[in-house]
Amino acid sequence: MDQTGRVVVVGSGRLGGAVSSRLAAAGVAVHAVGRGEPVGEADVVWLTVPDAAIAALAGALPVGPVVLHSAGSLGPEVLHPHRGAVLHPLMTFPPPPGARVPCTLEGHPDAVAVARRLADALGWEPVGGVADRVRYHAAACLASGHLAAAYEDAARLFSSATGVELAVARRTLQPLAQASLARVAEVGPGAITGPAARGDRPTVAAHRAALPAALLPTYDAGTARIENLRADPKDPLLAVKSGGYTPIRAGTPEADDA
Repeated sequence: MDQTGRVVVVGSGRLGGAVSSRLAAAGVAVHAVGRGEPVGEADVVWLTVPDAAIAALAGALPVGPVVLHSAGSLGPEVLHPHRGAVLHPLMTFPPPPGARVPCTLEGHPDAVAVARRLADALGWEPVGGVADRVRYHAAACLASGHLAAAYEDAARLFSSATGVELAVARRTLQPLAQASLARVAEVGPGAITGPAARGDRPTVAAHRAALPAALLPTYDAGTARIENLRADPKDPLLAVKSGGYTPIRAGTPEADDA
C-alpha cells in the first residue's frame, strides 16, 4: 500500500468512520476529517459525505490528489477537474462481522487503480463498473432501505398479532427473512413462497381486510410483483408500472454517509 500515500477521508459518518479505522488497521496512512475541516496534505482524498455535498467539496480541493467519492447515485464526472473515481460499496455501514462487501469502481484510470488498492486493503470485492447509475442506485436502495422498511413493518405487525415485544418480533422473523433472501439469491423468483405466489386470492383478501390502511400500498405492490414474477420469471423490469411515492420532506437531516 506504499503506492497509495496519505489518504484523507472527509466525512465523520458511519462510512467514513468505518473505512478510516479499517484502513488504519491495514497499515494505510489515513487521516479523517469532518466536513468543513482542512484537508491538508494528501495524495488521495476520499469524500464520504452526502451526495449533495460532493460537487462543492470537490470543487474546493486543489488539483493534484486523486479524489474519490462513494455516492452510488453519482458518477465520477462530479469530481471534475480532478483525477476522480467512484468507489461505492454495496453494503450498509458498519457491516456485520465477516460480511462480504461487493463494490463498484468507475472513473479516471489513475483513480480507479488507487480505488482498487483501497478496496483490497478494506477487504472489499470489486464487481465491475456501472452502465446506468440511476438504475444501479435504485436497485441498491430496493435491496437495502426499502427491504429494511418492509421488514420493520412485518415485525411491528407480528408484534401486534402475538403480543411479543417489538425487539422479540424482529429476532423471531429474522431466520425466515434470511432464508427467503438466501433462496431467492440462489435460484431466483421460483423460490418466492406465500399466498400471492400460489395464487391463493382468498388468503390475500383476508390479509388485506386485516391490515392497517397504511400497509396496504406496500402489501398490494408486493402481491402484484410476486404474481408477475411467478407468472413470468423473465418479466422485464421495464414492464413494471410505477406507483405513487410521497417525497421525503425537505430538510430531513442526513448523516455524513454516501
